[in-house]
Amino acid sequence: MVESTLKRQRTRTRTLSTASGLMPPVCNNMFQLDKNKFEITVKCSAAEVPATSCTTILKKLNGACSKFSHLQLKPKVVLPCEHDASRRLILLDENHVSDEIITAEEGIVKEIDIKLTYKNWSASQIMRAILPGSTNNNEFISSFEVVGRIAHLNLRECHQQYKYVIGQVILDKNPYLKTVVNKLDTIHSQYRYFDMEVIAGEENFITTAVEHKIKYTMDYSKVYWNSKLSSEHKRIVDLIPSGAIVLDMFCGIGPFALPLAKKKCNVHANDLNPESYRYLQNNIKLNKIPLQHIHCYKEDGRKFIRSYEGQIDFVIMNLPASAVDFLDTFRGLYNGREEGQGTGLPTVFCYHFTDMLTPKKNAIKTVCEKLGCSEAAFKTPPQVHLVRKTAPKTWMTCVEFIVPHSVLYNEQEGKRLKLAEERT
Repeated sequence: MVESTLKRQRTRTRTLSTASGLMPPVCNNMFQLDKNKFEITVKCSAAEVPATSCTTILKKLNGACSKFSHLQLKPKVVLPCEHDASRRLILLDENHVSDEIITAEEGIVKEIDIKLTYKNWSASQIMRAILPGSTNNNEFISSFEVVGRIAHLNLRECHQQYKYVIGQVILDKNPYLKTVVNKLDTIHSQYRYFDMEVIAGEENFITTAVEHKIKYTMDYSKVYWNSKLSSEHKRIVDLIPSGAIVLDMFCGIGPFALPLAKKKCNVHANDLNPESYRYLQNNIKLNKIPLQHIHCYKEDGRKFIRSYEGQIDFVIMNLPASAVDFLDTFRGLYNGREEGQGTGLPTVFCYHFTDMLTPKKNAIKTVCEKLGCSEAAFKTPPQVHLVRKTAPKTWMTCVEFIVPHSVLYNEQEGKRLKLAEERT
């Protein structure tokens, strides 16, 4: 990797430590990865010293050593000397280079050539070199979702033609990954998971993610999972006390249900997707969750809520694209029940996509419309938590509210819904 010259350095040269703008050669319109195109040679100052004295001299040089963490050079400071195996090269910071930095007895300061190859550049640097206009618009590749050994991208239209190169670069630069997928526009209409295509690596969607010390095994192509919601999962789990009765209406593979059951809540977890239901049960066994704390269902969300006759303390409705459309399920839910034991007013966490200008106001307005009540019906005003921005003009929100008494005991609405259910 290093080709050294034997001349003593007399003038300062551009070194790696000060080359903050050092980038690989621009390789626009590269549709198949050619790693040889990313090779360059740069000059650097180095102290050539005996290998036996290397540790002592490193301590003496201290801050004078070159630091270039933006390049994947191993080791970072000390390199072998190609012409003499008994000597080492210590890369120097240009600002500290002088003839007096080390004594003649310790070694010599010289100028060397360092050949940088594809393996020395980061994924982000490679992308900037490949993609037209990406120098000032590189956020799409600066981060991506990782689910176990799968990397999940959502490429823009302008980058689709480079997808296989992008996938290979991500795979090369993250050796723990086995598969890179790109999300397609199509969404499964009933189970709400995204279709995806493999753009690099193995065509294997079985993976295991770990979140807050709980393992979730899944077929990533057939269930919904979003690692970006990890903090939101924890927020809700922390809000719900141990021993509470929780109905998770659209539980998926259990990111709310499993940690709640683990903290000894009484969880009723439901998902209509048969794959989610299967992996939920597998993950209960995998994490050794006591079965007395979790009960699994595979039903339509409305049927699940309306057929449950016990006490409800909390309801989680994590289906932001359509959860609000299920809120009418609470109308008349307690009709026919005597007030008292088992009829406490449940707290609901309802997720909803709303516009960015007035997300909290719009979210509360939508919840009221779907419940069929005014905001004045709530004893405590609904609270809106902004979960994350999902698009330039869209927020994912979580509306927390206690279902009003007037909604739960809505006799007319209860009869209407019961008739509708019987017809279907």
